[in-house]
Amino acid sequence: MIKGIAAALLAALCVAAIILLIFHFAGVLLFIMGALAVTFIIVAIGLFILIFLIAILIFFALFYYLAEKKPTIQPGDYTLNEEKEKHK
Repeated sequence: MIKGIAAALLAALCVAAIILLIFHFAGVLLFIMGALAVTFIIVAIGLFILIFLIAILIFFALFYYLAEKKPTIQPGDYTLNEEKEKHK
């Protein structure tokens, strides 16, 4: 009878240890998944800020380019003085 009780206690301890290990590794896995999720969120925010800054830079560079662009003279029926008078 003592062998049966000892075997039942040993089996209960084994089951408890297995459940504890499962919960422990689940906690470790949840921690790793949470750390990865936070890292991905931080990287996504960083990429959004980077793309936003590049878009703003390109936006202002476009207007600078349009304002500073020199007119080109194509062959036609007008003189250089007429070209200069158009931009006054």
